[in-house]
Amino acid sequence: MIEKEVVVNGEYELSATLTIPENEEERFPAIVIVPGTGGADRDGNMKNFEMNIYKKLADFLTGLGFVTIRYDKRGIGKSKGVSYETGMHDLMDDIIHNIKYLEGVPSVDPKRILLLGHSEGCILNTIVQQKYPVAGLILIAGAGTGLKTAMQSQNLMIVKEVQAMKGLKGMLLRRLVSEKGVIDKQNKLFNKVLESNEDVMKIQSQKFPAKWLREHLHYNDEQILAMLKETQCPVLAIVGDKDVQTDSEALKEIKALEKTNMTCLTIPNMDHVLREYTGEKSVLNVKKQYKEQIIKPLHPVLESEIKLWLLQYFGEEPTIAE
Repeated sequence: MIEKEVVVNGEYELSATLTIPENEEERFPAIVIVPGTGGADRDGNMKNFEMNIYKKLADFLTGLGFVTIRYDKRGIGKSKGVSYETGMHDLMDDIIHNIKYLEGVPSVDPKRILLLGHSEGCILNTIVQQKYPVAGLILIAGAGTGLKTAMQSQNLMIVKEVQAMKGLKGMLLRRLVSEKGVIDKQNKLFNKVLESNEDVMKIQSQKFPAKWLREHLHYNDEQILAMLKETQCPVLAIVGDKDVQTDSEALKEIKALEKTNMTCLTIPNMDHVLREYTGEKSVLNVKKQYKEQIIKPLHPVLESEIKLWLLQYFGEEPTIAE
């Protein structure tokens, strides 16, 4: 495998890592790896929290014969820009710039470029496909819903967990956390953001990317599903049944579209960081859970299912680069 650090030019310069299978004389299919929310870098790492989700995916995919590119979002890692000022549409523009970069790489077959999205990346890729069509979509841990639904679902999971908690700790937490209180607080945030035109706001004395959330709030589940229904390229939608940040029930809505180009899979014992996890689902203990998962490889069933799907749709022999 050949690995290169490159710069993707757009509104801001994005620092990225390009991986290429050994024989650069051939033209390979290629995949843009689109990350989830937050400040993780191109590899999927944050300070004191090195999950390497996207690096592991890139290494795996390159081993299958795919060129990959993964990148630091604006204001993250080595990329230019300011992360808090970056909106949803800015993120989508940057995905398109990464696609265009791959189109100019001699080792890439420009007719076989895919998008792989994790978490928020699923939403972004679904919309980008409407604006700048690609050859295929892989949507992991976030397909078929908008960000608002994902945020609401996570908060309601917290409420349910607190309601079921036993002992003194449960009793004390129930005094602080109620379903009505959580919903009201979240709706207050949504309304405050929608009523503003600022890129960045102060929420509880902390900087908050208002532009980003405001733009997300204009896309609901029905719109996301309608876009998937219109999508003609092959789509692989995957979720883990131990994922506390994504509602696996959303895949039922995608299946209900009855589109033959779509494959929907729920992987047993896979969590949001794409590792195998056999414990109880818990939103409140998820940070501890993830830290314990760091040393684990990607879920083996995830890898095998992605491999089978890629072979089915993109398993042609590579062509000789001109």
